[in-house]
Amino acid sequence: MKSYICLLLLSSLSAFAQNKETISREEARINDKIKLSMPYAEFIDRYKAADSTAAPYPGETCSKSPDVKLIYYRGVTFELDNETLTFKAIDFSKKKHMYMSTPIDWFDHTTSLKNFTKNYPEESEFIEDYETEDGEALKRIILMPDDLAENYEWWFFFKDNKLKSIECHYICK
Repeated sequence: MKSYICLLLLSSLSAFAQNKETISREEARINDKIKLSMPYAEFIDRYKAADSTAAPYPGETCSKSPDVKLIYYRGVTFELDNETLTFKAIDFSKKKHMYMSTPIDWFDHTTSLKNFTKNYPEESEFIEDYETEDGEALKRIILMPDDLAENYEWWFFFKDNKLKSIECHYICK
């Protein structure tokens, strides 16, 4: 009976230890403190000011509002729409001290493609060659959100086998 209980415990622990290959926007944070969605007033109270703002290019946002803006803060891009900030991207080549964390993982400029594929083996089977508008050659891996009913995907971009940026790519309806 003891051996049966030990075997059952070991098998349940290994099943529990398996990583989900998804990311929840609600659980992820920038530098363990900046939420990926928050009221703009809360952002201003905590961080005082954005580094810069800009109007989005056509097709860069799903919003139909003429007042939508892109807010830049320490290498992170947010979309400001209806007084709510929503995470769009983080560029690790701009700020080396920034990182994105989830309850089970974290990502920064030191994250290697090899380690990423070890932690997300199923999704990493679909590594894509990706070329930016500037002609920069990157590798892209797409992860889905925890809730598949959500309208976004996580795009991870690697350059020279290191994580360059993460984009929360929204699918416009």
